[in-house]
Amino acid sequence: MLARKLSSVFALVMAIGALAGCENPSAAGEAIVIKIAHVSQQGVPVDRWARKFGETIAERSGGAIAVEVFPNSSLGGNRELLEQLQLGGLEAAISSVAFLGGFTNTTKLLDLPYLFKHNAGAEAVLDGEVGQAMFASLKESGFIGLAWLSTGWRHLTANKEIRSPDGMKGLKIRVMDNPLHIAHFNALGASAIPMAFSEVFTALQQGTIDCQENPYANIQGNRLNEVQKYIIKTGHIYDTSPLLYSQALWDNFSGDQQNLIVKAVADTLAWQRAISAEDELVVENAFKNNGKNVIVELTADERAEFRRIAQKVYDQFQDEIGPELIKKVDAIQAGL
Repeated sequence: MLARKLSSVFALVMAIGALAGCENPSAAGEAIVIKIAHVSQQGVPVDRWARKFGETIAERSGGAIAVEVFPNSSLGGNRELLEQLQLGGLEAAISSVAFLGGFTNTTKLLDLPYLFKHNAGAEAVLDGEVGQAMFASLKESGFIGLAWLSTGWRHLTANKEIRSPDGMKGLKIRVMDNPLHIAHFNALGASAIPMAFSEVFTALQQGTIDCQENPYANIQGNRLNEVQKYIIKTGHIYDTSPLLYSQALWDNFSGDQQNLIVKAVADTLAWQRAISAEDELVVENAFKNNGKNVIVELTADERAEFRRIAQKVYDQFQDEIGPELIKKVDAIQAGL
């Protein structure tokens, strides 16, 4: 796994940091700067949250802590951002959860298609014992998990109307480099091709791939709807983007500062999820009314067929993830 490959380099960086005796910059009267990077476009809900968090923490710390936001893969793709966190070259990243499977099996749960039934179910699982256990499992790989931000539901886009798994046969679809995502779309009869998000627009434009899947915010933010006419509302994954902090740099803060950051994140999380849900409706309406795109609403029977095929992913990965954990998620949602 990537975590093991980087362990020796990570250890070296930590040793160098220890020898250098890194001091807390705020002790010398300088603001501590938190760089937060992500791969999405500026203005999408996770990006707006990062800027709101920056304003909140600057105010509450009296200017002792400042935030700089780096959107649109400007500091690298998801994999590169995680490597930088491990090495202490970046303070924080809003990552795709799909890339965490190289560090822990626990987060693979969230890559199961059609796991969540609604926003409330997803949030109850993520904010509770299950979500905290996932963050705890990432700590040994060099990550401090601070929050599960919302990016919205992932939907399929294509240049033809698709209403059944048969419509996916033979299509080349861009997916994230994640074994569950690959298995899901291969099971539908498509050819899943891992590709960096920053390359997707050009690949669609040039016909290297036929379709892709993403939340509305990313579809609109990266103008993917300009090269894909149909947006099929599969809602196959509730896309959560974990906010991760570098373990190597977390201890640069005093205990009071750490608590201040944790509180500021917690106090702005509901706001972030609310604007994400609101933006989904706004963007969907924009797609419906732009005269160029078509929203494909699946019937209950059509969705059931997609779910039936997706069961193959559960059969393949449930032992790795843990059947009891899957049942626990179902129980949490059933109790709402």
